[in-house]
Amino acid sequence: MHFLPVSMEVDRRNLPESHYVVVHPLDDVPEEKVDTNKLGPMPMTTSVKLSLIALRSYLLLMVLLVLYHVLDLAGLFRHHG
Repeated sequence: MHFLPVSMEVDRRNLPESHYVVVHPLDDVPEEKVDTNKLGPMPMTTSVKLSLIALRSYLLLMVLLVLYHVLDLAGLFRHHG
């Protein structure tokens, strides 16, 4: 396997099959980015949907618990006892 130095200008069309050109990503031709507006909805299995619903519920519960704790520290709830 042969590698050509990066500093050389190389015509990639005329390289033998045993030669490879290593190009740094910053020196490479920019690639077309994916347009997310054209993608549409992602197909998900039932287990993935249930896992995401469980995660969303867990995060909502944690936010509510933090909010309750902050309000409790602020003295909005009276403790009997």
